[in-house]
Amino acid sequence: MEIMVKITFSPIYAPTFDLLKTLNVEGYKLTVNGKEFDFSPLEKGYELSLEAIGSELFTDKAVMSTDGVLSITLLMPYDEATATDAIRFPVPVTVTAAGPVDIPTNHPAQPPVTPTVEDDHGLLAEQENLH
Repeated sequence: MEIMVKITFSPIYAPTFDLLKTLNVEGYKLTVNGKEFDFSPLEKGYELSLEAIGSELFTDKAVMSTDGVLSITLLMPYDEATATDAIRFPVPVTVTAAGPVDIPTNHPAQPPVTPTVEDDHGLLAEQENLH
């Protein structure tokens, strides 16, 4: 039986929140920021309430579909300065193999580069004024 986990990221602008840094999947066990959550006891067709999960990292209940697909939603805080469209509007991820999961916030936008006089002319501003 192939194990499948569908992960939906719920982005929130919250620069003071702890970021979602690491996510690893091993079967129905998820390790989020170093904390393990074991959903393997969840039977097909059942769900686990957000309260029963007991973590602020999750934003909705965990659902095990009748065909064995575990669906979870994780909170994904971000900082406005580094938010790309991939961070603001992340696509769900379907995991079929054990290992680390790529998190959209691990790919922030690069800060804009402010051009300098040297970039435009190859001279320092003081050198230009000497002529």
